[in-house]
Amino acid sequence: MMAQLLASTVFLFLLLIFLVLFFIRHQSKVPYYRLTQEQCVTLLVKSVQGVLPEPEWHAFIGMTIRDDDALDALREQCLLIDEYGVKGTHLVNGRSCMLFNKKGVSQLEKLLDEWQHKSHYLI
Repeated sequence: MMAQLLASTVFLFLLLIFLVLFFIRHQSKVPYYRLTQEQCVTLLVKSVQGVLPEPEWHAFIGMTIRDDDALDALREQCLLIDEYGVKGTHLVNGRSCMLFNKKGVSQLEKLLDEWQHKSHYLI
């Protein structure tokens, strides 16, 4: 009886160690999406030009940027533009791209000018 209890305890302990090692090994392989200032500027350029794919826009405004407060503030500004400055979508080379109204384009141009000229911005 005592031997069975000891064997069960050792088995559970080894199982726990195996699970912890498995988690540690595979945790680093979890994909993540991290934006840079240059990627945000490219997104703004495409949006002003009217060639920004709709899924790219919605992916940007739909995610929270946890590692950079300034980029998340930009995302929130774009979220407001999405609410009041979107006219709809149009096809560009067979892809559905965002179409902004005059106010939306104006706000995007201001953001683009601000973010293009930010210097010494570290991500």
